[in-house]
Amino acid sequence: MQEARHSGNLVIVPGAVVETVLAELGKECRQVVEDVYIEAARGGLVNPDSLFLRPDPDRRERAIALPAYVPGAAPAMGVKWISSFPGNLALGLPRASALIALNDVRTGLATAVLEGSRISGHRTALSAAVGARALRGGDSRIGKLAVIGTGYISATTLAVMAGEGWAAGSLAVHDLDADRARAFAAEHTHGLAPSVSVAGTLREALDDADVVLFATTAVVPYVTDAGWFKPGAVVLHMSLRDLEPEAMADAVHVVDDVSHALREKTSLALAVERGTVRREDITAIGDHLRGAARPSRGRTVVYAPFGLGSLDIAIGALVLERAAGREGVVTVPDFAGLL
Repeated sequence: MQEARHSGNLVIVPGAVVETVLAELGKECRQVVEDVYIEAARGGLVNPDSLFLRPDPDRRERAIALPAYVPGAAPAMGVKWISSFPGNLALGLPRASALIALNDVRTGLATAVLEGSRISGHRTALSAAVGARALRGGDSRIGKLAVIGTGYISATTLAVMAGEGWAAGSLAVHDLDADRARAFAAEHTHGLAPSVSVAGTLREALDDADVVLFATTAVVPYVTDAGWFKPGAVVLHMSLRDLEPEAMADAVHVVDDVSHALREKTSLALAVERGTVRREDITAIGDHLRGAARPSRGRTVVYAPFGLGSLDIAIGALVLERAAGREGVVTVPDFAGLL
């Protein structure tokens, strides 16, 4: 990798290699996520606002650019470029596709391109698991876990939780597409619970759930009542717009970065606009991780990380380091045309 930093070469890491390396990294990736969140809470990151591109404002397709610079002993700089095209699912294609471009922090030269959807999904899953553990006081044993939305993010999150030793008494799955829900329940619950059911309605799935995972492509909020959640439940709101402002009333609200989370008409942004949630009451997950904040017992906690590019860049740099010399990794000589 040192040669690529100074020669103008470009390293390309394809998805199969990224997936293998992520599986090997395990707790190292989790530590990266925790460290980035704590640094974000301290104001130590350079993490500009994400840029959204919508080819047609009346449709759900979008692409997002997330640039970041992560300081520290192993600094990293780059951008994630990720698209979300929900119609791909009907074509047998993934909804999201992405690449991560990394730059040399000293010269700015492009050093690497990595397949990014796996890194993005993995860091989102880790974000959910890290937040759930912190907001439940370290308790990883759940009475009932509800999963709303049965796409890649939900599957990856459950895989990460299973790998970290989480367990539930029961698991309820709900999706607007009942066939997808049944397939998910059969294939992607990773032994987290001895009892797995497909809930016919959203209310059935949420009923008495201690932890709720939302990972949908909803454009318009549809959860209308805070009473649908069990008091004290931890709601992992990993998508943008599932909860109406009224459904967020009287909850504890935790995000990755407050200014980022209040953009793009997220559920939380809409709640702040309407006055259901006060901005000053929103806390950062990094403060919970470092013990500077604690949720009130007995109140519903809504954790809604918007997604920090710093996570993608930090994990991407780690994957690049561990991918060195592996079969499938391609080096483009003198990509920058310096010779």
